[in-house]
Amino acid sequence: MCSTFFPWRNNRIERYILLTMMTAPLATLVLTVLLLSQSALAGSMSFGLSVTGSELTVTNQGSSSAFYPAVFRMLSDGRWMRLEASSAQAELAAGARLEFTWPDAHPAEQLSELQRMQPVMVRFFDQNGVGFGQIAFFSAPPAAKTALKAAYVNGALQIEPPPDAASSMRASWVLWPQEEGIRPIRLPVRFAHRPPPALRIDWRDQGRVPFQLDTGAGQPAVILLHETEQGYAQQYVPNGGLLGREQRAAWLDATPKFYAASLIALVLAVGAMVLQCLRRPRGATISDRACP
Repeated sequence: MCSTFFPWRNNRIERYILLTMMTAPLATLVLTVLLLSQSALAGSMSFGLSVTGSELTVTNQGSSSAFYPAVFRMLSDGRWMRLEASSAQAELAAGARLEFTWPDAHPAEQLSELQRMQPVMVRFFDQNGVGFGQIAFFSAPPAAKTALKAAYVNGALQIEPPPDAASSMRASWVLWPQEEGIRPIRLPVRFAHRPPPALRIDWRDQGRVPFQLDTGAGQPAVILLHETEQGYAQQYVPNGGLLGREQRAAWLDATPKFYAASLIALVLAVGAMVLQCLRRPRGATISDRACP
């Protein structure tokens, strides 16, 4: 009596082969996406500013290109005036420089205290068309010894008034670059810069009510200039934590979960291949041969 070939053995091997075919490409795909998402966030942007006579030089010290760069200086009333560029450039590559005309210096007594700090804002677009801004001072005031409670609450900047009614802090200027995030790129982008004028908060008029301000969906970092009896003092308010995350698709925030899933898929794929090799028939035996 001849024995027949066991069909359940072949089916099990086919199931392991199918599992390997499914999990191995999945693991490779997920790992590739993770690597690409990390490289996309590797870019950074910063600028170096210097003034020589009537010329201001901006140097791109970041690792990415800045598109349609523009520089503004602040006027006595808080408005920003655009500086004239030596040449119109659509792209300022990493390490490249661009010159702007710096206005003739007036005597210090003709300048407001705000202008003496020489606030400058650099605005640009990234490669995706998202607008950004950075604020710097050539004569920055000292850091505030007593900082106000300021942070982003429900998407809006909220500044608490001075806790002490007898505080020497009379007023505060709010400087911010207004960043709308990725929302504008859903439509055709207009590469135009509209820096918002600085706002002055008179704490005597504001009372005990917190001051709230919409700085844009990007929730950028904000600078507060406090008017005190000793002069101006500077306070830095961090961004709302959306930098990087808000500028990309939401699914990229789930990177740790995708990473764990890819490792599990990879382990299953390797295990399936090992079992496939262990269970593979090493040769036909007399008992496995079918009868003629």
